[in-house]
Amino acid sequence: MSFVSTLNEYCNLLACSSKDLAERSGISPSTLSRYRSGRRTPFYDGESIHKLAAGIVSIAQERGVEEIGTEDEVIRELLSGINHSSTSFSRRLDALMRKLQISNVEMARHVAVDPSYLSRIRNGRRSPADPQGLALRCAEFIVARRQDRDLLRDALQVPADDGHARSDEEAKELIARWLLDR
Repeated sequence: MSFVSTLNEYCNLLACSSKDLAERSGISPSTLSRYRSGRRTPFYDGESIHKLAAGIVSIAQERGVEEIGTEDEVIRELLSGINHSSTSFSRRLDALMRKLQISNVEMARHVAVDPSYLSRIRNGRRSPADPQGLALRCAEFIVARRQDRDLLRDALQVPADDGHARSDEEAKELIARWLLDR
């Protein structure tokens, strides 16, 4: 089951509003609204999951809803619907942009996103809405910049004998796959 389905199922089971859960979990009402609508998903290893679980268990205990389980069980349920690779994507994008000395503004302009959104993705506070699309657009920008191929191979940890004759399309695919950890 997806994260959004699991979260909404807990809210329905507890008969609690988003406002109730936001207050109990310490997550802003707007963030919780985005979680419940599916427009945003917390990071797999982020603190939001723990806050949500604590809030859900707190409400369940107050209302005597025993089938919710422990905080650890709620965490496992919520995590089962989250793509773990988004954390890897953020770390890899950040490392690549640092290594190649690409600013958020420069990359954001090319990939058509707000620089603050890109910054939140890089530091792990946001998951990209379309990881595949963002990875491809970032890869396209990096290849278009005609980045030093040795520096790029080093950043991607690709052996020196792999990639010398790569076309731009192959290079874009390699970078995108690496960002997506595939």
